[in-house]
Amino acid sequence: MIRGEYAALAYCTYLNQASLGLIPRTSVEASVRFLTEVAQHGNLRLSDQAEARVLDGLRTAAAELFGAPVASVTVVGGASEGLGQLAALLSSAGGEVVLVASDFPSVTYPWLAARDRLGMRIRWVRDTPDRDLTLALCDAIGERTTVVCVSAVQFATGSQVDVAALVACARDVGARVVVDVTQLAGAAPVTMTQWGVDALVCSGYKWLSAPAGVALLAVTENLAAATPLLVGWKGSATPFDFTPQELSLAADARRFELSTLSYSAAVGLLTSIKLLTGIGLTVISEHASALAGELAEQAAPLGWAPYRAPGDRAASGHIVSLRHPAAAAGQVQAALAGQHQINTSSRDGGIRVSLHAYNTSDDIRALTQALASISPRSG
Repeated sequence: MIRGEYAALAYCTYLNQASLGLIPRTSVEASVRFLTEVAQHGNLRLSDQAEARVLDGLRTAAAELFGAPVASVTVVGGASEGLGQLAALLSSAGGEVVLVASDFPSVTYPWLAARDRLGMRIRWVRDTPDRDLTLALCDAIGERTTVVCVSAVQFATGSQVDVAALVACARDVGARVVVDVTQLAGAAPVTMTQWGVDALVCSGYKWLSAPAGVALLAVTENLAAATPLLVGWKGSATPFDFTPQELSLAADARRFELSTLSYSAAVGLLTSIKLLTGIGLTVISEHASALAGELAEQAAPLGWAPYRAPGDRAASGHIVSLRHPAAAAGQVQAALAGQHQINTSSRDGGIRVSLHAYNTSDDIRALTQALASISPRSG
């Protein structure tokens, strides 16, 4: 769909978006242009007032991307920073959090620390192919549950959560819901307000196709009124007034912003969001889902099957984890890269194929032809 924007595709078949996303040419150019201006001219081109406004456009674009009010969105240095801040606010000695046992560590680590510090209880849920993950999460929620923290799409398996349904289950016991949309935003629509979640976190360098060093955090109004455990000078309502003896935090989510971050990455992220939303997230999602269907059909005669069948309610359309009963995923992944220049990942016993706007049916054919030439080995 937008293949020409991604330079790396000139020499390989790239099916590994969820590990480290390719960056569109226009986004690279915007980032380099900003970095060059600051490097060569410093504050002559970036005054205090300009720096105070540099993230405003990104917040506005992110609010549209997330289906959230602008006041709920702030820019942070990484998803782990946002998740850590939220866990610090929502953890308690008598609390219980529901987590997916195979989720990405940035989602679970803050709660493990809360368990060690405060005695916060953890209830683990397994992501298994024979059970809808949303139902498994809802069944795990009990009267003692205070928080549910989960990735909307699981990085290793592609299992997808029905976030609105999960929120409804959590609300029955008064629990909060924190969702990491790193593996969803940019690949499919995100609707924070419709879902009713308390907070969203998203890295910029994966499906949103931006440079590393910038991420997005969105919180509801009541969380935006809380004092973060960690505060920084950029979280002030007027950061360039420099009032060291007065804590004057912004009235909205900007209070979670800590310090000067990678503005050049933020500029690249803004450019990528505009590119992706200009195409349309629903269009991108439908395109990836169609490719996932082709992949499942072509891989089946070779003995490869997706962790969850395309079209399953609990399956994302853009991350497909292929499994083979006699294959060692790590060896196959290495052979795909070394012998065929096909970039995938080996995750949790499967070959993870990540499909985005730049992929085509040609990529699917190249992958399945390569798989046909690689003899599965037991691992």
